[in-house]
Formats: sequence, C-alpha cells, structure tokens
Amino acid sequence: MRIQFLGTAGSSVTASRGNASILIDDDLLIDVGEGTTQKLLQLKTFKTIRTIFISHLHVDHFLGIFTFFWKKWLTNDRKPITVYGPPKTQATIETIFELTSTPIDAFKFEIHYNALDPKDTILKLENISTTRVNHPIYTLAYRIDRDKSICYSSDTAPLDRMITLAGGCDVLIHDCSLPSSMAELAHQYYHSTPQDAAEIAKKAGVKKLVVFHILGEMSDKMEQYKLDAENYFDGEVILAQDMKEIEI
Repeated sequence: MRIQFLGTAGSSVTASRGNASILIDDDLLIDVGEGTTQKLLQLKTFKTIRTIFISHLHVDHFLGIFTFFWKKWLTNDRKPITVYGPPKTQATIETIFELTSTPIDAFKFEIHYNALDPKDTILKLENISTTRVNHPIYTLAYRIDRDKSICYSSDTAPLDRMITLAGGCDVLIHDCSLPSSMAELAHQYYHSTPQDAAEIAKKAGVKKLVVFHILGEMSDKMEQYKLDAENYFDGEVILAQDMKEIEI
C-alpha cells in the first residue's frame, strides 16, 4: 500500500507546501486541496483516480476538486468519479459549479456522490470506516483497509473515538496544526498538537504516526513537531512533506 502526500500544509499554503491532499495507491484521493491536480499530473496519476474522500468543506481541504473536474472535462476523460463526503458535499460542489459557470452538462464523465453521516458512531463501508470528529463544521475521519491500514483524522481537537477508529492500524495521519506548547489555542480552534496525536497513536497501538496539517505559519518549527511527537510515542514518527512517499 502506497501513500503519497500531495499537500500537507494546514490552512494557508506556503511556497513549498500546498493544502491537504493524500494519494493512496494511485486510485484514491483523501481531500483535494489547492494544487492537487498539478501534482497528480507530475506523478502521471491524474487519469487513474477513481474515488475521492472529502473530510470537510473548509476551502483548504476541497477547493482543488474544481480544477480536477475541469481538467477531466478539458481532456475528454470519460471515466466516472465517486465522491464521498459529509452531508451537503454534493450541494456545495454543484453550487460552486453554478457560480463559476462550469458547464457540467458538457462533462463526458459521471460524478457519483455519497453522503456519509455516521454522527458519533463508526460507520463501516466495505474496506472504508468513517466517523465524525471534533471540528466546527461537519468533519469526517477515515480509515482505509486494503492489504494494510491507513487512518486519517482530518482537522480535529483530540477525540477518544479516534483511538477506536485507528486501533491497530499501520499508519495514522493526524492533525498537528499547532505545537504542543500551544495546546490551549489548538483546542480552542478544534485542532490538535503533536502530543495529542502521539497519545492517540500510542493508545490505538498504531505502527507509524504521520505529523500532518502543520500551519503554514509554523513551517520553521516543523522539526520540533516531530520531536514533540516522539516524546509521547515509541513507534516511528514521520513528518509529512509535499510529495513524500511512504510504502507500507
């Protein structure tokens, strides 16, 4: 199972890091931040995407889907795309299509939408599990089980249900927006720190923890994020960087 980080920055982009997007095995995207399509083209995996999972409808997690669909349209791609996301995902995307005069009737491909509403439980769909996490708007965490298992928290304050969702997985990719020294502020804005992520990883018994979604303004402190997580988690800690690849 292969993980390729396309965008790893939290909230604002930087010169070297785009907004959140993760490619799994060349066919699945988790979140589609700004700049995702360009990176897929660089990797020559644009045409192999079949499924998109959107965690929530903040701009830094889904705005790149419009560039993705425009590219499919302009290259006459006919392969269908299935989009999973929280309630109102389809309505939001279609409203933005309308506002941007996107001629969706000219698309040669179909878009299949699936709204997920697990509330405060864990919903299982074949090899996908999802749950709602602690963020101001409806936000989903995802777990993908193929030959290996990957769990993605998306944006959230620390949440015990993430321990259950991530239990025994090979890789946990967790929100670490602010450093551990700023935990109070992170939690106030419904985000997590490296210490939060590490404690969840330890309790869940995961093998690897990926420190993800570091705010763009904190780019000069990124190595400290990794060290903070290593203080609380004995497994491997990986600092997410754009275009970094992990094989599990």
